Amino acid sequence: MSFTDRVAIVTGAAQAAGRGYAAALASAGGHVVVADRNEARGQETVDSIERSGGSARFCAVDVTDEDSTRLAAAFAVETFGRLDVLVNNAATYGATSRRGLAELTVEQWDNTMAVFVKGVWLMSRAAVPFLGASPHPAIINHTSVAAYGVDRWLDYGTARGAVIALTKSMAHELAAQGIRVNAIAVGSMGVEAVALGVVADEAQMRQTAEFKRQLIPRLGTEDDVGGAALFLATEASSYMTGQTLVIDGGKFFLG
Repeated sequence: MSFTDRVAIVTGAAQAAGRGYAAALASAGGHVVVADRNEARGQETVDSIERSGGSARFCAVDVTDEDSTRLAAAFAVETFGRLDVLVNNAATYGATSRRGLAELTVEQWDNTMAVFVKGVWLMSRAAVPFLGASPHPAIINHTSVAAYGVDRWLDYGTARGAVIALTKSMAHELAAQGIRVNAIAVGSMGVEAVALGVVADEAQMRQTAEFKRQLIPRLGTEDDVGGAALFLATEASSYMTGQTLVIDGGKFFLG
């Protein structure tokens, strides 16, 4: 699964799964644009990649802003000369919380949809003209097993489900340009759950009923999702498009 000299944009790469995606692609020989609103933490990702011998540059982006996404796509090409892969991972950590149908506010709904759904659309639209020039183009959309149903978290589950639907629709449309589009649905990601405020810490997460029912009794790590992104970004998955890989330790398998 070589990614040597290929170029990827990873949105939301300042932390959690995004950092794992960026590190995996860089470790396989790629050049990575760490795209995020948080410059300080984004630069931490860049520094970590460079300490490991990889190549990365930070680019500020707001995926809900059309002009910002266009500038990010152009930055990748101006910096590294091409664009081969887009990883849509940007998330609104800390801005969403578990609320039922009646308690959910319009503000929270709109913010969640803007980042998780509109952001995927805008960033993909900005990247496609450049991806079309790549011999091995791919888009990878980050989502969650919450897409298949989650209690009292209507906006989050709906947005994550919309990303799966968007992945399938984009795969249909972009196939003519040779652009493959797949998604990764994660579950029991300790660092992500803490960032989202689902649990206070990983120790608390291990005590939840849904975690105790998992087939693989450990929390997911950045390395777990990184390997999946590398698979979907390379010829190892050349016959796959419109699919969603579920990486959750067997939690969703149990229903």
